Amino acid sequence: MVIQGLSVLARPVAGRLHSVPLYRRPESFTTSCSSSPSGHNAYNRGGGRGLRKGQEPRWKRREGPQGPGPPGNSEGRRPFRGPPGRREPVDEGREPPRPADFFAASSFEDLGASEDLIRALSKTGVTRPSHIQAAAWNAVTASPTSAFLLADHAGSGKTLAYLLPLVQRLKEEEQRLGLAAVTRSNSPRVLILVPTTELCRQVVGVCRRLSGAGFPLRITGLTTSAGKDSQLAQLAAGVDVAVGTPARVAGMLEDGSLGLAALSCLVLDEVDVLLGNTTFPEQVEASLAAPGASDAGLVVVTASLPGDLHDALLRRWPGLRAVTGPGLHRPAAGVEERLLDCSGGEEVSEESGFARKADALARLLAGSRAARTIVFCNKVEGCRAVENFLKRRERAGGARVLPYHTAIAPPLRKANLRAFLAAPGGGEGEAPLVLLATDRASRGIDSGLAEHVVLFDFPRDPSEYIRRVGRTGRGPGGTGLVSVLVLGRQVKLAQAIMNRNRKGFPLYDIPA
Repeated sequence: MVIQGLSVLARPVAGRLHSVPLYRRPESFTTSCSSSPSGHNAYNRGGGRGLRKGQEPRWKRREGPQGPGPPGNSEGRRPFRGPPGRREPVDEGREPPRPADFFAASSFEDLGASEDLIRALSKTGVTRPSHIQAAAWNAVTASPTSAFLLADHAGSGKTLAYLLPLVQRLKEEEQRLGLAAVTRSNSPRVLILVPTTELCRQVVGVCRRLSGAGFPLRITGLTTSAGKDSQLAQLAAGVDVAVGTPARVAGMLEDGSLGLAALSCLVLDEVDVLLGNTTFPEQVEASLAAPGASDAGLVVVTASLPGDLHDALLRRWPGLRAVTGPGLHRPAAGVEERLLDCSGGEEVSEESGFARKADALARLLAGSRAARTIVFCNKVEGCRAVENFLKRRERAGGARVLPYHTAIAPPLRKANLRAFLAAPGGGEGEAPLVLLATDRASRGIDSGLAEHVVLFDFPRDPSEYIRRVGRTGRGPGGTGLVSVLVLGRQVKLAQAIMNRNRKGFPLYDIPA
């Protein structure tokens, strides 16, 4: 079946052939973007073909009707469906994922959180701990100077998982010894290293929300994108929590403007990037080797834990104790994945493959009712090409396209991200927003507003697939849609990933 030049799989329903319009929030299915009858080309030897007349589809759509979306959807917006997999048979009135699936059985009071911290959390909308937050609390508070690994899926609450036990311990020390006794000029009590400025802003924002809700914390962010003078002034006055990127922290340690004499814990957030990047390891080692760091506790945090990373961490820290959440190496429960096979066509070239994917993206955006969409490309050049296509042909379906990558000037990049993260105004004519990004955006964008994620380029690393998908369906009861555009041999890999996700299996085996 062809809808506006796109081949769509169909399946019998109640004795008749049921066709599903391609971009109207259908149940998850595989579609071909090819207008060629066979869809065969050099991209997909043996795979990713369009349907011939009478040919059985190689891929079958997942069963299950469209379920209701999250509360608060505006009338007229077709809501997103609940979790893929574990849903045969399913009733027409199927509920979205329950918040209870996100939360641990224990409460913050059960864990031993102070009344002040519980009150501040409640003011920020956090009333119960997630699974990883409860597990991390028990581990970190029981052994403050040990080394821990926290691992769970994106959107599971890992930032609060390490922050809450650490900041409560800081307050207990203040009450016992007095603020003056625990404060050292130019030396934070907790140092959190993160790979990007975006993630730094996110973590600093979490700390400031707690502080503003009645749990006072002295916080500073240390990045090269902000003025150094204000950072130095804050450090000199004494801070409880410093969040920084490796380059800025290493530079300040080298020139003596930052010390770790008062450090009680060092956190490496997104440790797979910090230790796997070509430039970060040397800069991270500067923090690990600084005087005072070896006497402090250590928490390393990641959303993916492939075996080689696990082994490398154990070689570096033999006593490292792992604390993992139930969603590790899985998308969030409320995320629905959909595959679009863009193989086919008479011409076989990189340009023709891009053209078919770009046309599919334009149709996705034109038919989408999502207020916030993130489109991921592997490279800056790809982002630019997609941006030019959408703007030149006015193919974004009325959406406002916001480029977000390293080739964009920092002030514009910051403004685009701020616009994307801002809550919709609710105006009738408000244009939907499309953030066009590289993997930089898969680390540090924590927003429940992203309803749709499009993988324009298939990720080069399976763990990056999980991170990109983790930009939607975040938090308790969160739901979202992921559309994956693939060519040829990518089809089988994408199918394997989605099949594992649908059946509830982790993408990677979880190391023992």
